[in-house]
Amino acid sequence: MNNEQYGAPQHELNVLSSLLRDGSAAYQLVDWNRGGEPQYWLRPDHFKTPWIGDAYEALLPDGLTDIEQQLQAHPGDNRAQVAANALTARMMTLYQQRAAAGDANAQWAVNQAYYTYSEFWAGLHSTFHQMAQPTWPSNPAHARHDAYVTARAAQHPSTTENVPFEMARPRGYDNDARARELAVIGAILNDPERAHQFRYFPQSPDASPYWLQPQDFGDPATAEIWDALVTGPDPAIALPAATDPNLTPEQRSAAMIQHITTRLTYNDHHRSTGDPAAKDRLDANVNESIGAWLAYASSSDFRPDPNAPDFRPNPDHAARYAVTFILEPSIPAAVEDLAGRVRHYGLSDASLGQIGLELSTTQYALDQLAERLDNAPRILAPDQTAKPAPEQSEGQPSYTSLPTERRVLLSLMQDPSQLHQDGPNRSLAEQDFTQPEHRYLFKAIQTLPPDAAQDRWLLNNQAQQLARYDGAPPLDSQELDNIGLAARTVKVAPADQGASHLVTMTVRRTARDASTAVQAAAQETLDPRALIDQSREQFQQATREALRYHEQSVPEPTPYNTQQANVA
Repeated sequence: MNNEQYGAPQHELNVLSSLLRDGSAAYQLVDWNRGGEPQYWLRPDHFKTPWIGDAYEALLPDGLTDIEQQLQAHPGDNRAQVAANALTARMMTLYQQRAAAGDANAQWAVNQAYYTYSEFWAGLHSTFHQMAQPTWPSNPAHARHDAYVTARAAQHPSTTENVPFEMARPRGYDNDARARELAVIGAILNDPERAHQFRYFPQSPDASPYWLQPQDFGDPATAEIWDALVTGPDPAIALPAATDPNLTPEQRSAAMIQHITTRLTYNDHHRSTGDPAAKDRLDANVNESIGAWLAYASSSDFRPDPNAPDFRPNPDHAARYAVTFILEPSIPAAVEDLAGRVRHYGLSDASLGQIGLELSTTQYALDQLAERLDNAPRILAPDQTAKPAPEQSEGQPSYTSLPTERRVLLSLMQDPSQLHQDGPNRSLAEQDFTQPEHRYLFKAIQTLPPDAAQDRWLLNNQAQQLARYDGAPPLDSQELDNIGLAARTVKVAPADQGASHLVTMTVRRTARDASTAVQAAAQETLDPRALIDQSREQFQQATREALRYHEQSVPEPTPYNTQQANVA
């Protein structure tokens, strides 16, 4: 496969090759739902390989125009040579524009052209020339499907080479659930106008305008079908044949089903390098069987259970079926999955900035989930309240550090002015101390004047008073006396290093507790909206802790890809 030579996914290479070999392949990438100048649903940022994305941007539409004009002027010229020359020139123009805007990497690429021999540009030209040859192992007629895999791979990254995406993770599922999902899909195939029941106007411009998404389906196969039919790039419902009034409903359905099954085959083809199940599906012609089922599901006589002829789903109720049988059942699994991601970051060695970012991302995902649910025609359930999460012990030494708490207190008692210094000391809060005596001693240091905070009699009395005000049990006087004595006799280091450790442990502990509560709630029988709201509250508290200590975080820099092209 060519991807090994160029270090790029085969589907990305195929898209570029198809366009270089046959400019008319670009029409397969046009979004027919938009009028005016051609709009392409495949974007440069969909390409994981930067130099291919740059070449695609340079090629559409100006580069293709250059190629066709050159061939018209000189019909006898070799197309591969003309294509390589035109695209290389357009790439130079693109990099010159970026360099003028301050892009250092583009400036480097431009500078290479002024050398007597430029390995960079010579390699690019050689690569384009080879990809424009008729011997390239792809078919320009299939550019649409290679482009689809490229677009989906950008949104569903995989660690396995050439595996574009996994649309859904398994959950509790049975034949009845699959039949109901097929009934929803069949209703759209029978009449694409029914897809309007699933449209809404999301607040985020990046969100899909359909409230039912592939990840809501319980079966990965039906998830991919919904993506190819409605929500994905170049969906079947946007085909001209899908709304052609000169075709019968059966002919329209057949055109959409052909589009879907070809797409499923391409997905499996690109997955088969790392997924034995995909190879098995290809060998068994499973997608042909899926096509037959879709034809049956889209017919007017479709009944999910052939043994129950009296039951027949109403295709006009497709949206209500989707809410009741697909969207709402998927929400607990989705929320639990989000909690698992928070838990992973909370228990890992990620920086506080990374934990805060993950928590913010999780809240955004919950907001989008709530927005989709609110815009769906759901039948409201009575209010339900989640049960409190059970107390779980998960390795106290990892999330509490009593000796560190003690050292920080001793340092602050010896020099209370440290609380007003920038950095970890200023960020300390009572919840950073897990032992009651430590927590109230810290509160007492905060509330007393600096000279009084160094007097252990006044400090201990203030701590006991604060505990009584809060309705807490009496503090251990012996522990208070021992800490007071140590503060007068033991010299300790400044508090900032220990304080940084304590605030880090608080963030991890809060993230863990929030994920525990959310996972427990997701396993109860709840109204999905109530589950989303309660989960948001839990994660908001954890986010506040992470943001409060964000100054302790040292986020990892985002690497900028300095290699413009992996040339031959």
